[in-house]
Amino acid sequence: MQLPEQIQQHLQNLQPHLQAEVLDFVLFLEQKQKGIEAKPPIGDQEALQIHQQLMTDYAEAFGKLAQ
Repeated sequence: MQLPEQIQQHLQNLQPHLQAEVLDFVLFLEQKQKGIEAKPPIGDQEALQIHQQLMTDYAEAFGKLAQ
């Protein structure tokens, strides 16, 4: 039995209000997937800039704590 068939079989055993919850969750996952697909991964240069900014922020924060 294929996965879609297994899902359908289990879904049919649920009460209608629970089937609606499953549908809501599937729609949420589709939106989440679209958001992930729409965002290109950051490049090395951008990652390095983010890292440098974080290190600067940490150094400043620890400097203030040490005072």
